[in-house]
Order: sequence, then C-alpha cells, then structure tokens
Amino acid sequence: MRSLVFLLVLASAQPAFAQLVVPLTTSDGRVACTQGETGIGRPPAWNAVADPKALGGWALAETAGDRTELHFPLCISEQAVARDVDATLRFKPVSGTAARSGGIVLRGQSANDYYVVAANALDGSVRLYRMQGGRRAQIAVKETAIATGEWHKLRVILTGSKFQVSLDDIELFTTNDRSLPVAGTIGVWSQSDSITHFGSLVVAPPPTP
Repeated sequence: MRSLVFLLVLASAQPAFAQLVVPLTTSDGRVACTQGETGIGRPPAWNAVADPKALGGWALAETAGDRTELHFPLCISEQAVARDVDATLRFKPVSGTAARSGGIVLRGQSANDYYVVAANALDGSVRLYRMQGGRRAQIAVKETAIATGEWHKLRVILTGSKFQVSLDDIELFTTNDRSLPVAGTIGVWSQSDSITHFGSLVVAPPPTP
C-alpha cells in the first residue's frame, strides 16, 4: 500500500461531501485499485471478472488461489482517505476451501496496519480485526449465515472509536477500539484461497446523531 496524495478527503470536517463510489474496476475491465498483501504467500492476483450484477458489469476478485492461512490480499483505493466513514460493500462469496471471505479495509496506514471487517461464508462469521505490524488481533465477532453464490451487503459505520457492523441490513454488533484513531485508506480484503466477487464499495460520512 503506497503513501499517495489522495484526490478526496472524507472526514467529519468535510460536511459538503455526500457519497463516493470507490473505484474497484474500470468500465473496460481493468483493476482500478492498488494491489498489496499482508502476511505470506504468493503475490496477490486481483482481476476484473465479468459479472452482470456487479457495478458496470465487472466485479473485482482475487484469483491467486493461495491456501496459506496467513495470506491476506488487499486492493486499496487511491481516491479516498477517511477517519470517520459509513462504508457499504456488495460482495458475493464464490468458492474457497480454506476461507470464503470478503472484507472492508478502514483507516489503512500501510499493508500491515489497518482495521478490517470481514465476512466469511465458510465458517459463517463476521469479524472485526485490528491488523498491526502484520499481526491480526480480533476485536469482535458474530456468527451468522452467509450464503455462497449470493450477493450480500456488508456495512460498517465507524465514528471515533465506535464500530457499528451490519450484514444485509441486520445489525450484528457494536463495539469500540481506540488503537488506530487517525484517518487512512479504504479498500477491500480477501483471505487465503477465497474467490469472492466485489461488486461495489460505497463510502459516505457517518449519519448525524
């Protein structure tokens, strides 16, 4: 994950901003985010794959098929950085024998330093991790059914230290963590040999209390 000058800053100090569709693929079928990874294993292989139900007819998928447990590919937007955010990811788990995951990276500082909220259809869970120094620390988890081959909507509202996480419009958990209080990048996250279609990622300022 590179340090770049971003085109748009999303923060509570920017009330005029309404909503941004984070670019994952281009209209002609190319990857539109910056590839990276946490952990070990093969280099990430993010590709645009044709999917009529994805935004613009193209979904993003990580296709290396590496079953290494500590293999976490990332694809990070270069067009947004945020501290507080309301992020919604449309994703479809397709296959995977070690994991079947898709997640949202928040407040990314580097490929080894960020939050991620990840849904795993293989074990039926949604988890919040703090990745620090390349090591995962689980902050919260909720077991829930996540169907393979179907589209789902993962939403995270992050305000200060508070996380509100929902799946398919059902609230799963609310929790707090203060270990990463600064703005950072936004993107998508995979795990091991997960083949997951990422259809769209939309971010906006969190709702006003």
